[in-house]
Amino acid sequence: MLAFLLRRAAFGLLVVMAAASLAFLLAWHAPGGPAVGLAGEHGAPGYLEEVAARYGLDLPAWKVWLGWMGRLLRGDLGTSWREGAPVATLIAERLPLTLALTIAASALSVMLGTLIGLAASARERQAWPAALLSALHAVPGYVAAQALVAAFALGLGLLPVQGIADLREPAPGGLALLAEQARHLVLPVTALALHQLCFVALLVRAGLIDQMRQYYVTAALARGMSRGGARWRHALPNALLPLAPLTAARLGGLVGGALVIETAFALPGLGRLAVTSAVARDHPVVIGCVVTAAVAAWLANMLADGVAPFLDPRLRAAWR
Repeated sequence: MLAFLLRRAAFGLLVVMAAASLAFLLAWHAPGGPAVGLAGEHGAPGYLEEVAARYGLDLPAWKVWLGWMGRLLRGDLGTSWREGAPVATLIAERLPLTLALTIAASALSVMLGTLIGLAASARERQAWPAALLSALHAVPGYVAAQALVAAFALGLGLLPVQGIADLREPAPGGLALLAEQARHLVLPVTALALHQLCFVALLVRAGLIDQMRQYYVTAALARGMSRGGARWRHALPNALLPLAPLTAARLGGLVGGALVIETAFALPGLGRLAVTSAVARDHPVVIGCVVTAAVAAWLANMLADGVAPFLDPRLRAAWR
């Protein structure tokens, strides 16, 4: 199993480097180019060339790419052109909010999705629960965000849309501040969790329906166990086996979805940093955000691969 995990880790590193390379190429060939992002479009004659030479942007793209990749392998994400601060510092300041949003959405989707899937599996012969969950699963995150804002913020006025305090700034308030911050995160967490929640519900429903048709459940029913007891004691634990590794594997997707949700709700997280940096053509920060999201997806998949054999011992022999 260790050899399998090492192979997965090496492959994941290649994926991260490929994502970083793609982000670099997109930034390099963006309209205006990286030098214009630094010098502006209306600089004095010769100033654009001077800035390009100062930052090494007058070199061929492959030479600049090799330099950036070499620094990335050493853990150096570079320096922000706009802020003049290390990119790693800017990301570290914004990452806690993104992680809080992602972890809360993942926990909500697992708990509520399991309950919904359990309830939907009881209506095995009816097609509408699966159809409704599939339709909601197809709703993009930004559409869900706008719908929640229209319903609960603008329509009912129950929850705030923007105005969350920047977690980087010290502020008094104690529990009152914590409760207010939580109110601001209700809509973003719900919008982010909707897609994953429907996925979990569909997975649990399909797994329970399949397990209830197995011979061991038939044997339990023949011994006099009620159908509800067989569902809870026998079918549900086996139906939940794939849930943990699949949920961990989709954490990386939640981090990517958080970038869109943060922009929609103006949250000072990694997504907003990426968007504002892209508008300002601060390419080192944009690439750093892409690398961070890719690393998060890599670590989530490694977590899924590490957890799966402990939940299903049959995988230990298959992964040797």
